[in-house]
Amino acid sequence: MKAYRHHEWVRLPTEWIEQKRLQEFMWKKGEGGSQIAALIALIAIAHRTDDEGVARMTYDQFLLITGMSRATVAAGLDVLEKRQLLIREPHGQSTFQLVDFKLSEGWAKLPAKGLYQRGELLFAHRFGKRSQGELYALKLYLLFVSRRDRKLNLALLSYTAITEYTGLQRHQIRQGLDVLALNGMIHVERVESWESNVGKANAYRLAHLDGYRHRGTTDIDQILAAGGVIGMDAE
Repeated sequence: MKAYRHHEWVRLPTEWIEQKRLQEFMWKKGEGGSQIAALIALIAIAHRTDDEGVARMTYDQFLLITGMSRATVAAGLDVLEKRQLLIREPHGQSTFQLVDFKLSEGWAKLPAKGLYQRGELLFAHRFGKRSQGELYALKLYLLFVSRRDRKLNLALLSYTAITEYTGLQRHQIRQGLDVLALNGMIHVERVESWESNVGKANAYRLAHLDGYRHRGTTDIDQILAAGGVIGMDAE
């Protein structure tokens, strides 16, 4: 199978995330695995979309990329289609289109190339697809993608805000953060609180994205003290 050449990042439609629809991905008995599979499949498809938001992927490619079985992939795709995040076969067999894909607006940078090794989406192969913590981690990851401040290259979110967007409770947030950190998908940084004049707060940096923007090149605390704008990543 010919190796696919990934870009450093790809465009991910984020309107649904901003609408707090990550809350729809809930852990229920007998359904948790399909929720994990759906978000993994969404990321894998986004990594291969063209300028129209269409990806061409066979089940064999899904297996190679994600380590998921055909049945698991199918269950995940069913979830995405049911929630109107994905259109199946818009241009024939083995094609998938991300809903609300636009080049001009409503998207954020999703890391791509750095997440792969020998054609495999590393975190997907490491995930057992049966752990609640993995679902929490994926919800957090996509939220951080959507809410990343492009000037700081950080997602600045309090636990209260994370709960509002994802439905996760504090202990679930901590569990998800542990999974992300263990898999090298994010870095958690302590910065001056943007919500009060005293204290520190957590900020979340996506691995493998805009590596030139970090503490060594950006005075994060000074920007926050000056009231730097915290916005989405559509650029």
